[in-house]
Amino acid sequence: MPRKISPAQYKRMVDDYNRKLKQAVTNYNRDAAAYNREVKRAVDKHNREVRAHNARVRSNRQRLNAEIARLDRQRSTTRYVTVQTSAIALHTAYSRVDEQSELWNERGQELADLAEAETANSAQVANALLTETGAETEEVEETSITHELSVLSGDLHNRWEGALFAINPRNPDAARHFCTSAREVIVELINMKAPDAAVLRAKPNCERGPDGKAVARREKIGYLLNLNGAGYEALGDFMETNVNDVMNLFSQFNKGTHGTAGRFDIPTLRTIKHRVEDSIRFLSTLVRGVQPTTRDVG
Repeated sequence: MPRKISPAQYKRMVDDYNRKLKQAVTNYNRDAAAYNREVKRAVDKHNREVRAHNARVRSNRQRLNAEIARLDRQRSTTRYVTVQTSAIALHTAYSRVDEQSELWNERGQELADLAEAETANSAQVANALLTETGAETEEVEETSITHELSVLSGDLHNRWEGALFAINPRNPDAARHFCTSAREVIVELINMKAPDAAVLRAKPNCERGPDGKAVARREKIGYLLNLNGAGYEALGDFMETNVNDVMNLFSQFNKGTHGTAGRFDIPTLRTIKHRVEDSIRFLSTLVRGVQPTTRDVG
């Protein structure tokens, strides 16, 4: 049988209920306001990042279009025909990436954006070599990829520092030292997460290199892209062409210091260094994006 209560007791119960209800509403409104602030901050941050990304994309596209238009106007020369042809080949490879990347996942589109900058850098180097400029005395040893390499390997970091130390116009053996060290950094970056044994386990019948034994570099690049969740053929072809483009630049650089091309001036040396540096950054982005738990595909 329900307990009888007095009007005063009933009033106290109602007041207590209303207080608890008011407190609950206050707490809910406080939590909701805090949540809305967090959501707004997250949305604002996302929008800032999108705007910054779009600005970079527009900048890269404008720079690429300008450098390609300039390259088209350049006269072909026997001296730099390899670099010029290589830059055009890279632009062709990028065009396939650009045509397909809208259908790719987020990681694939991120790498495609970097590929656009790489293509612009390649054309910029070709234009610099085809345009005679005056000599300067400013140094070119500063770098912007210390963090990218140091977090991957102290040895790679030291090799790149050695390459930068060598690229001094007063060093009579600058080309050989710089090219040797930079080439080793590129090769080791790829091999670091794509050793032959791992690639062969994922794809036993993969293509081999010229010696018929070592795994072909294109297969290693495809393996790394798969581990990034971005195993797109056009992107793999671009990255292989990009490495070839840099290797061709090394050959030209060696000729420039010791051969008939003559010594490069500081602006050209800086352009060459930036081209190699950004390519190393591009590869390090691929290597750092490897997911250890991702299964090989293809």
